[in-house]
Amino acid sequence: MKDLLVVDGYNIIFAWPSLQPLARESLEHAREKLIDILASYGKSKGYMLVLVFDAMYTEETEKSMKLGRDCEIIFTDKEETADSRIEKLVYEHRNERRSIYVATSDGPEQNQILGTGAYRVTARELAEDVQRSRQEMKQYEHTNVLTEGSSRNEVVYHVKNGDVLEKLEKIRRSK
Repeated sequence: MKDLLVVDGYNIIFAWPSLQPLARESLEHAREKLIDILASYGKSKGYMLVLVFDAMYTEETEKSMKLGRDCEIIFTDKEETADSRIEKLVYEHRNERRSIYVATSDGPEQNQILGTGAYRVTARELAEDVQRSRQEMKQYEHTNVLTEGSSRNEVVYHVKNGDVLEKLEKIRRSK
């Protein structure tokens, strides 16, 4: 079972310097950018990701949508805060055999989360890990993925081991 990462969406948006200017212009665009960043991050880290956004001061009812199998976005009910929804999620999943991480910089929320057995991740820690993950992905692509314009057959020219080359040649001729 995948580890669970629950994120207090607006808390992270207003804590990350990279998203603050965008949030001042358009909260919707900042929200979409955060979703893109964290969906990619969650996929690369192997997390089940749940992003929770407040709808406390709107007339909306709770909405939930899935992005693939491992990412869910929840907009709380008009009378529910993101904090209370996150606490409920942690409580519901506390007995599962997986680690639960909650990303928020809200102090009281962090204390509540720690009390239920989940791990807290501050906005700064999450930003640093997202950046580290991006660097690792770039490094992986640089060393392991063919460059644009190269053909799949060119891989054979980089193989140095004679036994491997022989086996690849047998596979190629068998088709």
